[in-house]
Amino acid sequence: MSKQLLTGKELEKLIKDNDPSIKFVEKKKTSKSSEYWGYFHIIFFNNDRQEYVSCNKCKKLLFHKSSNGTNNLRTHANSCPNINKTTSLCQKTVHDFYSSLKQSPIPKKIKLSITEACTEFCALDGRAFDVMKGNGFKKLVKTVFDAGRLTNKSSIDVTDLLPHPTTISRNVTQLYEQCKVQLIDICEKLTSFCLIVDNWTETYTGISYCGIALRYVGGDHQLFTFILGCFPYNGVSHSSQHLREFVDKILQEYKLTLDPTKFVVTDNEPKMLSAFREKCFRIGCADHYLNKQLQHAFQSTEIHVNKNSIEKVECELAQDLFLQVKQIVSFVRRSHQQQKLSKKLQTYSESRFAGAIIMLDLFQDCFFQLPEIILNSKMMDNYNLIDKELLDDICKFLEPFQEVIDSLNVDQEPTLHRVIPLRQYLIKKCDVQEGDSVAIIQLKIFLARRIQSAWFITDYHRLSTILHPKLKNFDFCIHEKDKSISVLKEEFEKFKLINSSSCKNVINSTQVNINDLSTTNSTTPKRKNLLAQCFDSRINTISSSSNVYQEVDDYLAADFSQSFSDRDDCDDIDVLLFWRQQQHLYPTLSSIAKVVCAVPASNTVIERLFSAAKNVVTEKRTRLDSEKINQLLFLQKNMKTLKELSSNDFQRKRTTSMTSTARLSPEESSCTSPKQLRLDINDSDHDSDKENILD
Repeated sequence: MSKQLLTGKELEKLIKDNDPSIKFVEKKKTSKSSEYWGYFHIIFFNNDRQEYVSCNKCKKLLFHKSSNGTNNLRTHANSCPNINKTTSLCQKTVHDFYSSLKQSPIPKKIKLSITEACTEFCALDGRAFDVMKGNGFKKLVKTVFDAGRLTNKSSIDVTDLLPHPTTISRNVTQLYEQCKVQLIDICEKLTSFCLIVDNWTETYTGISYCGIALRYVGGDHQLFTFILGCFPYNGVSHSSQHLREFVDKILQEYKLTLDPTKFVVTDNEPKMLSAFREKCFRIGCADHYLNKQLQHAFQSTEIHVNKNSIEKVECELAQDLFLQVKQIVSFVRRSHQQQKLSKKLQTYSESRFAGAIIMLDLFQDCFFQLPEIILNSKMMDNYNLIDKELLDDICKFLEPFQEVIDSLNVDQEPTLHRVIPLRQYLIKKCDVQEGDSVAIIQLKIFLARRIQSAWFITDYHRLSTILHPKLKNFDFCIHEKDKSISVLKEEFEKFKLINSSSCKNVINSTQVNINDLSTTNSTTPKRKNLLAQCFDSRINTISSSSNVYQEVDDYLAADFSQSFSDRDDCDDIDVLLFWRQQQHLYPTLSSIAKVVCAVPASNTVIERLFSAAKNVVTEKRTRLDSEKINQLLFLQKNMKTLKELSSNDFQRKRTTSMTSTARLSPEESSCTSPKQLRLDINDSDHDSDKENILD
């Protein structure tokens, strides 16, 4: 049965006649209801809701549909003479601070600008959309607005400036679509890249997510990292086959395709190993390798190496102490007595065992404060079983492991070259020393064996290390040097072959034109201008040697110590900056470095994405749509970089346009035609290198 809707005049007549079929109903208040509903009642005719509301003060009827919002209600409430503004249910207006009570309309441009700023505020800071309705936030905006004092003769209601949470939510989607299109344009031009993939299950809703990050090095040797998304996983199952299908489907949206020349970094779980076994080069997360061996050392009695092989751990003394510490920490946290300690004890995540090192360090710092808390409990027996000297030895032994983990977890610079030297550093730290306790000897023997056998090194680890000018001699790990040189020469051959085949067509297509022009103009060469006669003579930088690997040999023999400052002796250098400065001397090696430096040592960028997701999905935001979560995280991680790229691209195009209009015509040039053509070819190549930062 359809609803009976009356016109405004029909309703006014029935109201005037006091018709009993007319009812005025107050709108039920919810957390999302507008404050202006306090001035209006909804009109019902024969229990059918009408598309009109009535003002409580002046009894005027206003047309209203739920899909239209409350703008007309707010406009009437602000202009109705019968509504006392001083006792308004709404936010007090800024005109309280000015002499005039006349309000000024807000220009549409300013309103849109504020809406955009609020949208970015929610996305970048991970704030709830309802933050705009908070009294503290409104007071902040009002104070800032009052300080500005745009005019002394008008006032603006603060609530008129702020968008509704629904408006912000819609703008998040719009902004996400705009940024996604920009990122797709970037991805479409990439010839080499690295993906980082991992899974995560959100605890409040149980929804599984797949995080995918993209890393590449641009034409100017600048490293870029983008989050493709934190996508709600909707695969048929969690098998490796369906995971790979899910990832490939996402990559198709961004016009990316995996092949044996592309890299994927994942953890070392069997599902990931199987999912990315083909059509890509998978590199295991170094952080995961190390965390897994530490976890075995302190928690496992045996390791299933394969179906037919089991390895004993034999670290009982350290494991007993670790178990006692873990039980006491859990008890103290449950007892709510942490405020009595100088530092707060922490537990750790089973997936990231490095947190256990922090747990032991905090326990060591609070060791002598604990009896006050656990004195009258069963935990006192556990406390008495702990050897404080052994605890100190274990914490000291684990210090370099924490340092290595922190070094490998950097995600804003190349880190793959650190794996081999830091791995060797830990192996040396596991050398048994005179005076070591039995527990420390057990740990050292086990970890040294496991790091060498379970922490796998690939050729790309060797390649990234030898392309680091301060590591290329392998003084720290001499047995890897010959293998790394062989890998470098193999990769050098591949790149030379690719470059020669890509340039062959260009050379052949231009050679005929150059020869024709040189024949035509050789009899009438143009006179050089005065400045051109003063130019330095051209130097042939191409080696006359027949050695195919001359560039490699020159690099390995070169001494770059003068290129580094004293500060570089104490810290890592910017390896991409080094290769940008050396690309004219070592063009092929520079190209190889751009590809390899895009590969991170660990999947930390995705782990941090999931940490950010936990800040977005809180106890108060469990109803947030999973796709909206993906949009917010995408904007939070990518928007700043995309804006910078967009701004730089605009500036570069403007500069190129201004430069092109200032070029001399062929008649005004003093160069001969063949020479002019060669210069144009070189200039165009140089310009393309500057413009295309995505090679």
